[in-house]
Amino acid sequence: MRGYVESSRVTDFCPDQSERRDDERCVVTRGWDYARGQNIVRTFDPNGNLIATQYPPGADLSLTEPERQRAAALVKLDPRTRDIVNKPDVMLWHGGFAMREPGDPFCDRGSRCIRVIAAVNNGDDVILHSVVDLMSDRVVYPDYVPSGRKAAHSSLEH
Repeated sequence: MRGYVESSRVTDFCPDQSERRDDERCVVTRGWDYARGQNIVRTFDPNGNLIATQYPPGADLSLTEPERQRAAALVKLDPRTRDIVNKPDVMLWHGGFAMREPGDPFCDRGSRCIRVIAAVNNGDDVILHSVVDLMSDRVVYPDYVPSGRKAAHSSLEH
């Protein structure tokens, strides 16, 4: 992934709304800047002029569709995970499981670590939990154990 990826765009009250007409609203965008490794929140006035830029630390944004596709592709291509996840009855859950852990060698500040969970039986049985970092474009934890317990192995063995 490269450049700036916009995750959301909403219409909202302007910071100076009390000085504006009731029907005037600003546009607020939230996105991830891959060059800086930071979240960016930009506020535009009703005419489209940038009036504020913020870099909120620790904020997590939903993934865009291209980011979701890349996270899945990384797990499907990695030699440590591909034999498990590339089977017809395996589904991947990814996109809403951002991970940032203080002091983690891969998923600390500036990372865009995403949890990718492989499951079988219509998504009911987790067989693998991996973490990819979209900033470094790689699987950083192929067999991540978030709770200290191994994933269920149901009908698939790895």
